[in-house]
Amino acid sequence: MRAGLKTAYGLELSDELILLARVSRRGSSQVVLSAPLAAPETARALQQAEDEVARGAAVLAVAAPAAHTAVRRLRAPFASPKKAARIWPALLDVELPFPVESACCCYGTARVEQGGTIGVAAAMRNHDLAAFLDACRTRAFDPTHCDAEALALWSQQAVETPPVRMDRPRAIVWLGPDHVTIARGRGPEFIAAHVLRASPLSGDPAAFDALWTARAAQILGTHLAESGQTEMDVWWAGPGAVNDTLVTRLRRLLPADLAIRHETCRQPASMLARALARRAADESGMNFRSGEWMHPALGRTRAKELKNAYIGVITVALLVLGLNLGESILRRRQTETLQRRLTVAAQVIAGSRIPRGQERLMVERAIAARDQETLPFRQALDPEGMEGRLARIVEAASASGVELSRLGLSSATISMEGSAPDIQDIERLAERVRALGWAVQSDSPGRTPAGHPRFILKGQIHHEE
Repeated sequence: MRAGLKTAYGLELSDELILLARVSRRGSSQVVLSAPLAAPETARALQQAEDEVARGAAVLAVAAPAAHTAVRRLRAPFASPKKAARIWPALLDVELPFPVESACCCYGTARVEQGGTIGVAAAMRNHDLAAFLDACRTRAFDPTHCDAEALALWSQQAVETPPVRMDRPRAIVWLGPDHVTIARGRGPEFIAAHVLRASPLSGDPAAFDALWTARAAQILGTHLAESGQTEMDVWWAGPGAVNDTLVTRLRRLLPADLAIRHETCRQPASMLARALARRAADESGMNFRSGEWMHPALGRTRAKELKNAYIGVITVALLVLGLNLGESILRRRQTETLQRRLTVAAQVIAGSRIPRGQERLMVERAIAARDQETLPFRQALDPEGMEGRLARIVEAASASGVELSRLGLSSATISMEGSAPDIQDIERLAERVRALGWAVQSDSPGRTPAGHPRFILKGQIHHEE
């Protein structure tokens, strides 16, 4: 989370029900509201969220209407993300059913693969976005973030159930109140999203079953065939996934020869709300509310951050200028004074008179001689040495499956930063470090763009009485 931000809310709204999830600065996630839209507690919760947004202490994320959102996987024919960024709009324009100039477009983090650059983009027509935001405001809330539903669901499932095999095909089926979204990919890699503009939770069940039998079988069957694998994983989420009878019925409507391993997501009803909150908190999501569409509170916060940055630069510049002026005035006297002190200190260390200009050489020789004399004593006090402790710390990190980004080690203190596939890996590392004689505490400042938890371990060596 950025500075000043304490909370990120994810809001899922239907015609009758509102669901609100919250992610705190410490990374904990919880559902704070699941109630009818007209309930008194709904109005209170929305007002509290709006007040926090106005103060700059929170952000509020919603999903753009899936039927009006286009999500596309793009490939640029050169291995340079910077060059790819220049042509993403042109590549996206070819893929969209509407002109890219008439839409609000968002682009995700690109990666280089097989001599090309792969990226994901989301687009929504400007008039559709304006109509959606107006509809939100009529319901007493104004979101700061408007994310792509399919991408939010896909990333949340990758965080909650990380793929074991990078090449295994998987899909998530979100059963919403008025539509069904199918996001598919391989391992953690998103490939495509599909929307069925009907739901088993409303309308004619027979009509939906016919639509599901035709479209879902085609989507999942093609996905499995393109992957070259014999089996795929399908995860069920959304309000409809709470109904085991419904999920079983939809599963049986799929072709019997389609090899699928089915699973229901953890807390399926709130998955989208939790995904929106997390992505808003770590700024990993797509946000259609950028540029001219930016929320006023977010605009004020960004302007304040920019102002503070400018003030900081100006202050440093003035400080440097002042120091330079003062230095030019005092340099000669300070140089003479420091030279006298240096000569005296060097003679004390070396134990003899030292010609001017040879202070450093003579001191280094004296220290080296004393270092050899005290080596047996230092080895007796610390037989392992700094190198040994460092090797054991690195070995503990490797055994815990974590990735270190920084390691600071002294004779008495330790500081480690990095990321891990799971929170449990961080705890295992902390226990291993404690077993090595260090009293450490761990903290989690958030997650990486890939969804892995970050960590900070700090402490000091434990001295027994």
